[in-house]
Amino acid sequence: MFIKSLFKPLRIRIPFLLDVIIVSDPVQIRLIETSGDVDRLHSYDTASLPWWVKFYFSATKFHDRQRDLWFCPFESTADPSYYPRRAYLEEKVALSYSREDVQKIAELLRRNASDEVLAHEMVQVVNRRFFDTEIPSEITHAAKDTVQKFTEALLPWKYIRGQKAQQKIMAYCEHSLPQDVHILDVGHNIGEVVQATAGALRRLKDNLDEPIEQTFTTHAPTPQVPRIAIKSSTFDGMLRSPTTPRKTVLLFMIGKAAATTHDIAFTFGTGSSERECVFKDFFLQFMSDLQQELKHGASEGQTVGRG
Repeated sequence: MFIKSLFKPLRIRIPFLLDVIIVSDPVQIRLIETSGDVDRLHSYDTASLPWWVKFYFSATKFHDRQRDLWFCPFESTADPSYYPRRAYLEEKVALSYSREDVQKIAELLRRNASDEVLAHEMVQVVNRRFFDTEIPSEITHAAKDTVQKFTEALLPWKYIRGQKAQQKIMAYCEHSLPQDVHILDVGHNIGEVVQATAGALRRLKDNLDEPIEQTFTTHAPTPQVPRIAIKSSTFDGMLRSPTTPRKTVLLFMIGKAAATTHDIAFTFGTGSSERECVFKDFFLQFMSDLQQELKHGASEGQTVGRG
């Protein structure tokens, strides 16, 4: 049994077209996630997924339609590739970052550098470990164009631009990475940094006296994550009618759940340590070091001013 929310999840259902359930309540998210009745989107072959999933995600950083590749967190743990891919990412993330990386980003923030400049430099900090070289600006520039919101996919010019950007990033990764590396896992990281980091850096700068976890639960970089029904279920009466396996997609609004609970487990996952984002510790430590660097710089500035 679960502690009932005052509201049931929002369900948008159009017969023969789509069935989407939007879940914002943190208790409901945890219950559904641990029910065994849902799994990651690529639990099913791409061809059998709902039409709108195939349409939308092919212009995002999460799916490569040309090669039929999905980002690692979209894979079920039952997929034999999941654990080796995650282990590779964990190994690379463990390489961390340098003191100079922190100082460079701090200086860009002090100079109020543009979002594009911030994003490009953060891509180097995060993704240089995969390439051992500078990622070209034409790639970081293209990464901002991959589609983020479903409403963007309904605009033909944004959709086409998103697909072209995604394929440009994939072509670069295919040419530049070792053959045994899953190119979408790395390509996604480029896109994620470009689209989410500049805003996160500015929020940090604007909240230097707040704990890091408070800042990034109030403003979680990732707003939502999808799941797909693998069993017919109402989740102990949470829904008025049951889900349809392979057809019903659930969107967990983890950003809202993080803001409600101030639980960092929703910023980097669905409320538990199970399959948390590989970059969680990297992100939090980098932001903590950056916060201290910015505060130190501000303190020095005040000292000089008083002199």
